[in-house]
Amino acid sequence: MLPIFRKFLSLTALAVVPWLSSCDKGSATPATPTAAAVAATPTAATPPSAPTTSKTAVTPDTTPKTGISRGPYLQMATTSSINVVWRHRDEPSPIIKWGLTADALEHTAALDKGIVQRRLAAEGASSAQTLPLHSAPAKTKQFEAKLTGLEPDTKYYYAVFDGTKRLTAAGEDYTFRTLPVPGTARPGWFWVAGDGGTGGTIQAAVHTAMANFTKQKNITLDGFLHVGDMAYQSGLDTEFQGRFFNMYGDTMRHTVCWPAMGNHEGKTSKGEAGVGPYYDSFVCPTKGEAGGVASGREAYYSFDFGQIHFVVLDSCQEALAKKQPSLTALGDAMIQWLKADLEKSKAQWLIAYWHHPPYTKGSHDSDIPADYESRITREQFLPLLESAGVDLILSGHSHIYERSMLIDRAHSTPTVAANFVLDDGDGDPKGDGAYTKSAGLNPNEGFVAVVTGNAGTTLKRVGTIPLMKKIILEHGSVLFNVDGDTLNGIMLNKAGEQSDVFTITKQGQVPAKNRIASPKPAPPMPVIRTVKADGAPGESKEKEDKAKSEKEVKEPATGPDQRSRHTAPAGATDLIAPGATWKYLLNGTPGDWHNPAYDDTAWLSGPAGFGYGDDDDVTRVDVKGPQAILRIRHEFTLPAGADPKKLGLLISYDDAFIAYVNGHEVTRSLNIKGNGPTATVGKPHEADDTFEYFPLDAAAAFLVPGKNIIGISGYNDDPKSSDFSLHPQLILAK
Repeated sequence: MLPIFRKFLSLTALAVVPWLSSCDKGSATPATPTAAAVAATPTAATPPSAPTTSKTAVTPDTTPKTGISRGPYLQMATTSSINVVWRHRDEPSPIIKWGLTADALEHTAALDKGIVQRRLAAEGASSAQTLPLHSAPAKTKQFEAKLTGLEPDTKYYYAVFDGTKRLTAAGEDYTFRTLPVPGTARPGWFWVAGDGGTGGTIQAAVHTAMANFTKQKNITLDGFLHVGDMAYQSGLDTEFQGRFFNMYGDTMRHTVCWPAMGNHEGKTSKGEAGVGPYYDSFVCPTKGEAGGVASGREAYYSFDFGQIHFVVLDSCQEALAKKQPSLTALGDAMIQWLKADLEKSKAQWLIAYWHHPPYTKGSHDSDIPADYESRITREQFLPLLESAGVDLILSGHSHIYERSMLIDRAHSTPTVAANFVLDDGDGDPKGDGAYTKSAGLNPNEGFVAVVTGNAGTTLKRVGTIPLMKKIILEHGSVLFNVDGDTLNGIMLNKAGEQSDVFTITKQGQVPAKNRIASPKPAPPMPVIRTVKADGAPGESKEKEDKAKSEKEVKEPATGPDQRSRHTAPAGATDLIAPGATWKYLLNGTPGDWHNPAYDDTAWLSGPAGFGYGDDDDVTRVDVKGPQAILRIRHEFTLPAGADPKKLGLLISYDDAFIAYVNGHEVTRSLNIKGNGPTATVGKPHEADDTFEYFPLDAAAAFLVPGKNIIGISGYNDDPKSSDFSLHPQLILAK
């Protein structure tokens, strides 16, 4: 029997764009609810005021051994119900009360009378017909309450009790609002975050920036959309606690989170079965309870908010087949469901989100085979959504912020912009982010794609997708508002500043747009291409990394094996771009492999960077064992009239390298002595996603007209090392 439903065994003050002041929410006349009932699912805990974790170390489990250990938090609202979830670590008598005012909580639900209990299977039975928890700390009880009989678009207060002992404070933090009736012209505000699950200080700063901004602007969130990678590295229950619930708990106690699963959650949770810490943590509609067509699974679903139809898809590695372009059984079912759901929708706005971006050149590159999920979303998801009139597509996975122009039908690989851009924004005298469409949902009038995988982990940029208008290497998140005929979006950085704004307006019948043959994309690649996620507690390494990259270190006088890092030149031209495909060979005795005449046809090919173990490699190569060496080579041509002394190497490496041009050594890292299999590596060197610049003026003596060869040998300091990186880029300074 296919388990399609997991619950049942039988089945900052800023210059703000003007529209902020006009986005107050509507309200409905309060009415008294009639009943409380049945079960829901998952979890949350109060975020620390000053997180003390650094990098991506697991946050210690500091939740109390008794009392509430996660939550309460809100899940799956509808026009007449909502789910409240919390965890407890002893033997409580769970009670939840709610009402229209903070001091009149006249409605009550109790265990087995509106509240379902779940626990580990080894520790006893869960409530009838509910699955046990996949994983949790010992003696954990998870309580899931579904409050029903509520009025649409109505604010309620609630409190959680252990018998007569109140466990939650009174006030605005413990409130919820039901959804407006589909079709209602009610403004709504939504927060979008992705790839934040580090448990670190920058993740906390991104969340705080959003909370401060919404408070200052008197904005009440109507939903928290998470585009995945909530719990690095493997989506374990402990990682969910420290890196998601401890971070966002104070928002989730009054704002429903509508999640999409990321690949890191998918390492432990499985979409077809609907089991794992991710599915323990969230309650998602499976029967069309919140609008749309019943999906039968929590892996993908839809919901309505007034005039908006939201579609949430599962793009993660576990849901899509690894052999392109096929889908798994789950993926095939999802596509069929998507067709039916889009056909039924009568909304004025269509917004879709999932984890893997259709277009990106951040920490991932949607044009290379390793990121095949992006290709599948372009080829399988986009045609259906575009035909249905999609307006906005949100994703994460790639650790960057990217925002497209108004685009349509860009399904090819590699991605090109010519004739796929309907509006590049340059006609807008007030900026580059105002786009127009006809009222309602109309096929192929274009959409805006936003990648917001910048909520907490290390950021990276490897290139420019030509469809993108804004590419910003900053930690932050996205806020957007839909008010009648206008959608307004903001990328809010971790300092609370608006780094990008864009607008989509839908009025009347807009004439068909000419497809632009030469659209104007985002600016070219900057010198700084990596921003670290976390330094010491309470501070960021962004300034430190920038200063480090700009600092000039004096070059020792002794030979090429003592070359020193210099400041990377601004405005350089790529001769071999980041992520380019190189020939590579692991180990062996290839002789004169770095000479132009060498025959490398038996070598493998793959895009940079190369390596293993640190979650930033595109082509996995296990450079392990005694005298292990990775050799890579690539042709390049020096442009006519170029100064051969302006050649330079940008490289991220772990632990050491030697570079050759046309068979001659031209530079090496400072920590390696000797050559070939007898070379020895001294002090280890961490890549840390940081590119260092090595001038190659010594290569001028060896360059020839036409094609030249650069070869790089990469070395690990320890045969048993946990990681290795080699990611080069050849540039020509002005």
